[in-house]
Amino acid sequence: MSPQQKTDYDEVIVIQRAKKNDRIAQGQLYEHYVDAVYRYMLYRTGDPTVAEDLTAEVFAQMLVSLARYEERGLPFGAWLFRIAKARLVDYWRATKRRERQAVALSAEAETFWVSDDSPVDIQEYQDLLKAMEYLTEAEREVILLRFASALNNQEIAKVVHRNPDAVKSMMYRALRKLRDILVQREKFYDTDTKGCHTTI
Repeated sequence: MSPQQKTDYDEVIVIQRAKKNDRIAQGQLYEHYVDAVYRYMLYRTGDPTVAEDLTAEVFAQMLVSLARYEERGLPFGAWLFRIAKARLVDYWRATKRRERQAVALSAEAETFWVSDDSPVDIQEYQDLLKAMEYLTEAEREVILLRFASALNNQEIAKVVHRNPDAVKSMMYRALRKLRDILVQREKFYDTDTKGCHTTI
């Protein structure tokens, strides 16, 4: 979505039009959220192809369910990520897989998460991904929803069915844990190998 399109994007109006089967409005919702949903799926599955397929399924479900969407304290982004989370659980159940502890830094992840002018270089980013392996699944999810998918604490609370204060506390603990691991990473893992030696 171009800067001008983003400036003109009024989500309340776009949703109203999209619910009336306005294809342009539905496309605007897709363009506004597709990167965030894809990042979420890519991190949680570690597989670009699976992430693309699941992202497509999320937006297909969005179109099916859109007519029934009512804000009522549930922002559209949070509603959409509830669909994404449910679809991911269905995927794990159907394939009898669980979330990967180790997350591969694919070329697609670099394209999405590490831009050419980013102050964080690839090695630092790899260290961050490795450090996130030591977080609990719930901690990883709130970090991902906040920083990869750009939801705020209130929206995250709606996705994970917690209150905003609980999300804020979990976010604080997770970020503090990440900071401690990155500062003392030689105590947690050997940065020259793929193997992790200790856990928190």
